[in-house]
Amino acid sequence: MHATVTTTTAPPDLPLDVATMSGEEMLPWLRGIEGFHGLVMLTNEMDKTTLVVTFWESREVAEEHRAARARFRERITETVEVQVEGATDYAVTFAALDPFRVPPTA
Repeated sequence: MHATVTTTTAPPDLPLDVATMSGEEMLPWLRGIEGFHGLVMLTNEMDKTTLVVTFWESREVAEEHRAARARFRERITETVEVQVEGATDYAVTFAALDPFRVPPTA
C-alpha cells in the first residue's frame, strides 16, 4: 500500500467546509482510477492547513496517474483559492481504520 500526502494552505477567511466540499468533489473522480484505495483529509482550523492523504495499491499505480492527479488537484485548488505547499509519497507500513465517514461540520 502506498500513500501520497499533499499539504495545502487556505486563505484565513476560507471556511472549513470548503475542505469537506473539495474532498466530496475529488472522491468520485479518484474512485474511477484503478488502484485507488481511499482518501482522508485532515484540516488544522487554526493555520488553515489541510493534509490530503490518498491511498494507492502501489507506488507504481500512484506514479502512473501522477500527471492526471496533478492536473485535477490544480483545478480544484484554483477554484477554491488554496495554495499547494507540496506532495510527498509514503509507504504505508501500518494502518488500522474502521470504515467510517466523518459528517460535514456545521
